[in-house]
Amino acid sequence: MKRNISLMIKPSSSKCNLKCKYCFYHSIADARDVKDYGFMSKETLREIINKVDDYCDGGNCNIGFQGGESLLVGLDFYKELVNCTKEANNKTKFNYHIQTNGTLINDDIAKFLKENNFLVGVSLDGTKDIHNLNRVDSLNRDSFNSVMKGINVLKKYDVDFNILIVVTSALCKKIESVYKFLKKNDFKYLQFIPCLDPLEAENGQTYNYSLKVEEYSKFLLNLFNLWYKDAMEGNYISIRYFDNILSLFLGQDYESCDMRGVCSCQHIIESDGSMYPCDFYTYEKYSIGNILEESFDEIHNKDETINFMKESLNKNPKCSICRFENICRGGCRRHRENSEDKSNYYCQAYYEFFSKTLERFQIVANKFRG
Repeated sequence: MKRNISLMIKPSSSKCNLKCKYCFYHSIADARDVKDYGFMSKETLREIINKVDDYCDGGNCNIGFQGGESLLVGLDFYKELVNCTKEANNKTKFNYHIQTNGTLINDDIAKFLKENNFLVGVSLDGTKDIHNLNRVDSLNRDSFNSVMKGINVLKKYDVDFNILIVVTSALCKKIESVYKFLKKNDFKYLQFIPCLDPLEAENGQTYNYSLKVEEYSKFLLNLFNLWYKDAMEGNYISIRYFDNILSLFLGQDYESCDMRGVCSCQHIIESDGSMYPCDFYTYEKYSIGNILEESFDEIHNKDETINFMKESLNKNPKCSICRFENICRGGCRRHRENSEDKSNYYCQAYYEFFSKTLERFQIVANKFRG
């Protein structure tokens, strides 16, 4: 029986050539008993592909690679990946995407990514001044110029890529100039994600980059106004969060897991084969098994996996009577984690945003329908 699956592999574990100040994976790794599982071996990679092929049996598999820095493992690792998937006995169709800080991209890597149809996500926090506030190396050296150099190599080889922007307190205050910069560089596929404070920290209060609710509320509305103006003028910029909301008005459902209101198993695989249900929960206590020792079906049926998904249904009772419940759905579990009443940290920001934008989302949807 053909089945589909998506997984996220961390081939470099927590290794990274940058030390971004807000990196949630650094904070997770620092809190684990094992901070770094080393580089994934080609034998482990081959075993994962074999088990994916057994599970999918001719279906589709989307494989993402993330870090740490996913390119540190080296190009030979990804060449082995392509060879393994071509040899899959059950003719499973594989799609690849990779998230990178962009600093290691060169001609050889870009040519390989293009030839093998990788979708690339590059982390770039907008303008040079905003980006370099947090995205630095271990010696606190700036990374903006190196990232832009890598992006230009991707453009040279016509590699499909999008831009991942982490929303910090500083970025909220400069969203107009950041948006203008992104447009000027012809970056038309964007993803803005709010920065995460460590689980053990108080939301929005601990670090210079920490995001306060009122800041995020203003940011969302200001970004929407910029996006809406362009959309109505026929210059559509793909912003993942807005795309997902727009999809509801077009009769589709959310594709982004953090907007669905309930967790699914995201199959996050560390370099030693250990598996976790979500990238935000790659602590030992949330492990749901090891793919080298168990099948996907066995891991799916474990209490640890099932209970993780069930727990994501625990929301503030007010959600059920909120007029935006069908749009918001309580948001991402991670943003409810430090709340005693299970309310989303950004609840007020989302409420204000939906109050002021849904009618205009409908207008854009009508424009799409023609």
